[in-house]
Amino acid sequence: MGNKPRKAATKGTRKASRKSHGMIDFHYGDVSYQIDPTRRKVYRHWVEVETAKTFLIMGAYNHSMAQTKKAV
Repeated sequence: MGNKPRKAATKGTRKASRKSHGMIDFHYGDVSYQIDPTRRKVYRHWVEVETAKTFLIMGAYNHSMAQTKKAV
């Protein structure tokens, strides 16, 4: 039983692709949330928020975005 040098794993390994998902910081009710508009998810401290609250926060976010688009 000799000590053979191990071969580097080349087959089957791949690099993790990291895309910038465009997370947005949004303040709602004196609390800071992170919104992922592509997935329509809302996070607080990187934990997903419950569905009912997500609906309220996304509605407020969409309303604020509509107001800024009208102003421009």
